[in-house]
Amino acid sequence: MNKRKFLTGVRERLETGKLIAEEKSADLIIKNGSLVNVATREVLERDVAIIAGRIGSVGRDLDRLQGKDTDVINASGLYLVPGFIDAHLHIESSMLSPGRFARLMAGKGVTGVFFDPHEIANVAGISGVRWMVEEVEKTPLNGFLTVPSCIPASSPELETTGAEFGLEEIKEALEWDSAVALGEMMNFPGVLTGDGATIQKLDETFSRGLPVEGHASGLGAGKLDGYGAMGVDSDHEAVTKEEGVERARKGFWAYVREGSGWADLTEVIKALTETDLSSGRFCLVTDDRDPVDLIEEGGVDHVVRRAIEEGLDPVEAITLATLNPATRFGLDGEIGSISPGRKADINIISDLNELEIEETLLHGVPMDEVKWPKSGPSALTDTVNLADEINPSTFELSQREKNFGILVHPDDIITEKLDFTRDSLNREELNKCAVLERHNLSGNVGRSLVSGFDIADGAIATTVAHDSHNLVVLGENESDMVAAARNLVKTGGGQVVVRDQKPVASVELPIAGLMNDAAPRKVADSLEEVKRAVDTLGCSIPKPLMILSSLALAVIPEVRVTDRGLVDVNEQELIH
Repeated sequence: MNKRKFLTGVRERLETGKLIAEEKSADLIIKNGSLVNVATREVLERDVAIIAGRIGSVGRDLDRLQGKDTDVINASGLYLVPGFIDAHLHIESSMLSPGRFARLMAGKGVTGVFFDPHEIANVAGISGVRWMVEEVEKTPLNGFLTVPSCIPASSPELETTGAEFGLEEIKEALEWDSAVALGEMMNFPGVLTGDGATIQKLDETFSRGLPVEGHASGLGAGKLDGYGAMGVDSDHEAVTKEEGVERARKGFWAYVREGSGWADLTEVIKALTETDLSSGRFCLVTDDRDPVDLIEEGGVDHVVRRAIEEGLDPVEAITLATLNPATRFGLDGEIGSISPGRKADINIISDLNELEIEETLLHGVPMDEVKWPKSGPSALTDTVNLADEINPSTFELSQREKNFGILVHPDDIITEKLDFTRDSLNREELNKCAVLERHNLSGNVGRSLVSGFDIADGAIATTVAHDSHNLVVLGENESDMVAAARNLVKTGGGQVVVRDQKPVASVELPIAGLMNDAAPRKVADSLEEVKRAVDTLGCSIPKPLMILSSLALAVIPEVRVTDRGLVDVNEQELIH
């Protein structure tokens, strides 16, 4: 943790300790509750006294700390649980501005998040990351920055981003008060081969005593050893029980993920429910969850419930989203448990299995009394800018582009390369896809034929397109593709479904083409309309927007399309 922020926490704890030693009256006492002690994995009958936003005392009889101005909560029959903490997420995936996201999460009992803003870093560089950090810091939520490490995600020769976030930007951001780690190191080939620029990023992080977050998708045992030997010590890409076990045994923090697109908990949690492994190196995370799921199910609180549903002991599941994340980042003296000196972030719940929250205290203040900053305008608008007018010719395929294509799968973002010089396919079942560079007025347009979406009519367009977030259009005909792309230029970004050259549903994301400062319910309702509209186009994929948003992600095999053309991911080169 940043030294300045660490020292601030120390001073606050010392002040609380001084007040306790002097037996000053508590601001609030919670009486008669069953305390979930995540440090010892026990449920104990204890009262909790809160002074100046921190836990002052935990005991059986705290009447000595009750003064005439002390508020009292009678928690008889209820459980006291630490505020939930998400060890790894991207706020941008919520489609909400940081302030809106923070308030929504706190309302779900999530009081702490470790966020990696690499999506906005691809669009707006360090100014975008700074804006995200400042917006989170305006809120009472405990928000900690893991500094983006891989911007762009692949070679600049393969795609165009809105900005670079290189070594100098990383060095600057690591000095910010909220910085606690280097964000997920997706460039594992660079780590394993000892690439000089990559090693410099690791060195700058380790020299500050901070950890490096991992992204070890599909790495076998040998390569995982090399990844860990270089100092990377967490991973959220495990998708099987065996991968979860292997990561924990090799000393990694194994993050068990349950996002909107990647729901891996059912299998990975078996690393704990079907073995005798200690859960001390496991955390529960969301990674990416959209506003619909956040509102209807929750954030990491939902992941805790899912772990319990899959057979994990409730106290253990709670620990994986409270004390363990805090410990992983060296913050267990500040957050993660209901212990003296820690911030008074407490959920009062009625059922340990369902985690039904009756009240949440954020720094000792009940949620209905917490003061939230008013949302304000963002400077990160008007980010969808194209060099050329969009017309049907924008989407015309060259003879070279007609030779190869992409095969997508219904339940997997892994793709396959299609070679039309040898593969016999019904071209009427193919859709056109185009990626339009929207950051630097380059005029770049990459095009490809795509099999698997089976769109029979209309078009879909999005500026949520990991990781460079250029404008991606998929459609059955050029006229609807033109209308869809023009719509997103006009609205400043988002997702839109078009039929007969008219928008039938859209979610507007004017902040960097990724987020909206509107009420979460409004954004979620718009996204629901988009999802329903996509289904009417005849699309056969269960989660087409997720697949489409990753179609330009040139670090996931086998083939992708970026603004520079069709990319062979395995070879990291353009297909000519």
